[in-house]
Amino acid sequence: MDSLTDLKLVRQIKSGNHWAFEELVKKYQKKIFYICYRMTRDLDAADDIAQETFIRVYQSIANFKEKYQFHSWLYRICTNLCINYLRRQKFLVRESDVDDFEQFVESHAVMDREINSAAEQALLENLRDEIDRLPPDYKAVLILKVYENLSCEEIAGILKIPLGTVLSRLARAREKLAQNIRVKKEQRE
Repeated sequence: MDSLTDLKLVRQIKSGNHWAFEELVKKYQKKIFYICYRMTRDLDAADDIAQETFIRVYQSIANFKEKYQFHSWLYRICTNLCINYLRRQKFLVRESDVDDFEQFVESHAVMDREINSAAEQALLENLRDEIDRLPPDYKAVLILKVYENLSCEEIAGILKIPLGTVLSRLARAREKLAQNIRVKKEQRE
């Protein structure tokens, strides 16, 4: 149903209807911003990349092939812009201007449940830190899989890479996360 709605809006945009573009932006702006924030952990960069994503969509909508899913095309543009940003930062993700991540999450209504214990909070923050340290290609696959709950096939389509590459990047990302968390745990003990 959503893909049919998206397709109708895309067709209207192609025919010059600016309202239809505004509707697509409204529909996807929070999700795109959140993907950008998860990738960059920088509010300003996430905002800039999200805006750039929609600018690119608007400029390229005439080239969108309607046989594909619009959201996959949109996510690909967004993810590629995030990866390029991280590469320009030489894999060093800058610290966010927001020190209290939970405050940011609550203010943007993106948290599914509350964190109930200090141990759970510490584990979650440790995991976020380790995800931030992943190379951009691994980070993109992991975020699309874990946070966006996309299938490996969908991720392959979004990133325009073979399914095997998605699976290997996902496995390497998980390996690297597990290894880094183990090392940190051993250092604390």
